[in-house]
Amino acid sequence: MDKSLLLGAVGLSVERDGMILQGVEWKVRKGEHWVILGANGSGKSTLLNVFNAFIAPTEGRLFAFGREYGEDDWNEVKEGIGYVGSEVNRMIEPGESGLDVVVSGARAMINFWGETNPKEQRAARSILRRLGCLALEKRYWRQASQGERQKLLFGRALMAKPKVLFLDEPCAGLDPVARSSYLEFMESNASRPRSPSLVLVTHHVEEITPSFTHALLLSEGRVVASGIKDEVLTSKNLSIAFGSRIRLRRRAHSYGVTVLE
Repeated sequence: MDKSLLLGAVGLSVERDGMILQGVEWKVRKGEHWVILGANGSGKSTLLNVFNAFIAPTEGRLFAFGREYGEDDWNEVKEGIGYVGSEVNRMIEPGESGLDVVVSGARAMINFWGETNPKEQRAARSILRRLGCLALEKRYWRQASQGERQKLLFGRALMAKPKVLFLDEPCAGLDPVARSSYLEFMESNASRPRSPSLVLVTHHVEEITPSFTHALLLSEGRVVASGIKDEVLTSKNLSIAFGSRIRLRRRAHSYGVTVLE
């Protein structure tokens, strides 16, 4: 077994009223940060959902942290996977404090109940401080902006000390200023030596910050290209992934696109 391998999919297919994923091959190793790009319906979020056991694979093999789906206890595997997505966002009660949102990640619960112990509170405050979000400790969820909520969910995921952190379209619904702030926040955390491997799902190459090392492009459930970011992100590959002629622009450490037709 490759000890550097965190996640792996071999011939992974998912069928739900038609094929959602078809023969996906994908590997995430320690020290890598991945971006998953593709049009709506390309299977991006489904791939994350399979690893989180929200959806069962139809065919293929799935690996995580030295274990295999169907052979090992996947509940233990999921403890090593953090998740930031709209589903969690919608389920949090308006009266939850920022501190409680973060603490809830230590117990894999949504909407904290019971008493927090001092150790959990110290750990949550440490994370909020590290994220530059200590001011959100006593703020109610209903009072937090969408960008602040995404940062709190990031902190919530870190409470469980994940090896891999899934970010499923974290900038969706953010205005341009909030999106810029969140991308700076994400980049500062990705560049930390002990950061979990990030897997960012997005439609937008503009959201790929410098710390991301690899890219996976999907189109209609199939892999268009996968590997080192600078080799995968080309005008040709993006055109195939999005089904339209696209010209990729590179500006120092950022990307942009022009749709030609």
